[in-house]
Amino acid sequence: MNGTAIPPDGNTASLLRLEQASKQYRRGDSAVQALQDFELQLQPGEVLGLLGPNGSGKTTLVKLLTGLCGADHGTLRWRGGPPLPAGQGGPHLREIGVLLEGRGAAYERLSTLENARYFCELRETRFDPVHFRHMAEALGLDDVRAPIRQLSTGNKLRAALIGALIHRPALALLDEPTLGLDLEGVERLHTLVRQGTQDGQTFLISSHDLHFIERLCPRIVCIHQGRKRFDGPREAFVHLPHPYRLQVRHQAPCPDLPDWLTERRWERQDEDWTLPLKDPAEAMRLMSLWAGWLAASEQLQLRRIDLREHYLEHLESGRSAATPEDQT
Repeated sequence: MNGTAIPPDGNTASLLRLEQASKQYRRGDSAVQALQDFELQLQPGEVLGLLGPNGSGKTTLVKLLTGLCGADHGTLRWRGGPPLPAGQGGPHLREIGVLLEGRGAAYERLSTLENARYFCELRETRFDPVHFRHMAEALGLDDVRAPIRQLSTGNKLRAALIGALIHRPALALLDEPTLGLDLEGVERLHTLVRQGTQDGQTFLISSHDLHFIERLCPRIVCIHQGRKRFDGPREAFVHLPHPYRLQVRHQAPCPDLPDWLTERRWERQDEDWTLPLKDPAEAMRLMSLWAGWLAASEQLQLRRIDLREHYLEHLESGRSAATPEDQT
């Protein structure tokens, strides 16, 4: 899974630029390389989806960008300013909102409203009651005066999202923002992020909800074992020469492939036969050719490979390409 670099377009155009950042932890007698020479560039108004398995370095990256942990080495530039040690605090943190591992930094004895006022004061930003009401309505949170500890899991997350976004941050780092949300809540969050990007906000979203990432994020960054394995457009990440799969459940052996499909082969799992195809037109030609065999099938499906399947393939190729040092 090779990394694809985003061409630099000058520091002045970038909201954030992270360069050569590394972070190592100690776990007993072993060293764990959470990030290795990691680079990231974010532009105003973009939405980036951050993918990676558990322990890949996603949360460490978010903590480093917010100053919650320091880096062993590396630099960070904010709005084209001078390079700072990565992981170091500074005035730019007032322009960042964060949701970490599906949780905010809210005080559970306080209400959503009281927390929102507090977070604005903390960042020396004026609390806007109109903006607060808009966010509460947009996320579907009705009771903003009850202590957060009395809210349901989903409403606690809604309150945490309000606390992370109430000061209109230039950069919102949302780690597992759909964790505990129902379908309506996920749709409301999707709309809220879209509205934020129209106002120039930048979002970095780390999530295992790949359907949410696929719908919302035009750019994908994939981390595996602390290293960036991919950075580019979502379309490039999910590109395959044969993005469709014809799946047939049949007890009889599959027919021989025609000459124009000789470079492909059937894959079988139990009674399910799967054939990779370039487009639906190929499926139509096969249906005409194999009408009798397909008519006797128990199940027939033509589907396009989604982000989840591509992601799993990338992870598998990343494991295969890992060096012995990576696997320690």
